[in-house]
Amino acid sequence: MTTQTLQRDRRLLAWRKTKSTLFGSLTFSTILISFALLVALFVYILVSARPMMAMRATAQAGLVLSTMVVQWDARNIPYVIVTDFIPDSAAARAGIEEFDVITRVGLKPVSRSAEVWEVVARWPHDAVPVSWISRDRTRIFGELMPQADPSTGAMRIVIDYLPEESLGWQAGLRPGDQIVRVENIPVTGTRQAWEALIVAAHQKPRPEPFIVEIERAGELRTVALEVEQTAQIPITRSWWHAIWDFLTSYDSNSPEKAGLASAIAGSFYLVGLTALFALPLAVGAALYLEEYASKNWLTDLIQLLIANLAGVPSVIYGIIGLEILARSLKMDRVLIAGALTMTLLVLPMMIIAAREALRTIPDSIRHAAYAVGATRWQVVRAHVLPYALPGILTGLIIALSRAMGEAALLILLGAFQYLTFIPGLWSYFTVIPIQIFTWIGEAKDGFANIAAAAIIVLLVILLAMNGLAIFLRIKFQRRW
Repeated sequence: MTTQTLQRDRRLLAWRKTKSTLFGSLTFSTILISFALLVALFVYILVSARPMMAMRATAQAGLVLSTMVVQWDARNIPYVIVTDFIPDSAAARAGIEEFDVITRVGLKPVSRSAEVWEVVARWPHDAVPVSWISRDRTRIFGELMPQADPSTGAMRIVIDYLPEESLGWQAGLRPGDQIVRVENIPVTGTRQAWEALIVAAHQKPRPEPFIVEIERAGELRTVALEVEQTAQIPITRSWWHAIWDFLTSYDSNSPEKAGLASAIAGSFYLVGLTALFALPLAVGAALYLEEYASKNWLTDLIQLLIANLAGVPSVIYGIIGLEILARSLKMDRVLIAGALTMTLLVLPMMIIAAREALRTIPDSIRHAAYAVGATRWQVVRAHVLPYALPGILTGLIIALSRAMGEAALLILLGAFQYLTFIPGLWSYFTVIPIQIFTWIGEAKDGFANIAAAAIIVLLVILLAMNGLAIFLRIKFQRRW
């Protein structure tokens, strides 16, 4: 061996070591970065789901909220109102009614529902001070009427009727008074007088009387109007109660009351029916191809088609299910049609997994059974299939995990997003991924938070299914 050959071999060996180290470092770095990104994503989802506990507790206390907007000086000023009156709730007993405006929670001015939940989540006590302004304008200013000033012709806002039990009467307002300003905000309309209270409340650091400037008998006067009412609202915060309520409630237009009951039931029904349809077909096809079929061009073509079908995008199966099952066969977009379509999606993957499980069985077991006079079916039924069952079940559960998290296929099948009942075989249905997709698209405060909570529920279910697959594989694994 020449010197040049030895040097070349050394350089080649050094390059191989360098390449192995380089690619090993890149692989490790990629895995580490991917894991860090997954952890960061999961933490972000947990943080986004955190307000759910405060949302459910606030709603339980009778504060089902919504964010509205008032247009003021070419600006959109948000404010919070109570959108649902719950009799016998803590808020109702304190005097809060439907459509009242929540101005402060814990002495902090709030302008969005999310700010209310944030304060409730961090408040150190079970009783939270809540301030509000009544939506009933007659309880504040009475009935206002626009009138033309007889001397100038300009429009002015005059109190036409004022009940004696109203806040305005108690503050000193009387019928015939003209409302000029509220906290230095000019009043030029009947609705604007009430909206000025909302704008002024956001500017005040604490609940204080509103200074209302009026004109009476040609004289300007000021009145201290106690508009904001404050009460201690007991709010019980419990993670277990919030989670249970979220899992057992139906969908709602209010994020504080919306839940996953219909979606969870629909997902498990869909996965159960898919397993019922797909498992016999997948095992039968795998047994035929591995134990009975002759090795020729036809079986090779079938294997190639199965491998190709496993890689087809799910939306294609959705189109097939929509056209053939829902429209041609007139099954409509019901749960059974969704399960049959999902069976088409997972069947190729289950066939491949079942065939791989059958291939792990040593031929010596088959030959020993044949040697004692067993038929082919007896060999398959009593030896091959029981030994391959752990691998088959593992493939089944992994395929069903994909079905559990599938959304594109079901969007085409029109899985309904708003259900207030548990779906049946021939009824409309929804599933967890579709519910998440719907909530994320909602602009209302709170829906993004419950969507994050639903993502955690879906992840827990998927991890449980994959954990079950690992347990079955380890529990029934045979070593030869």
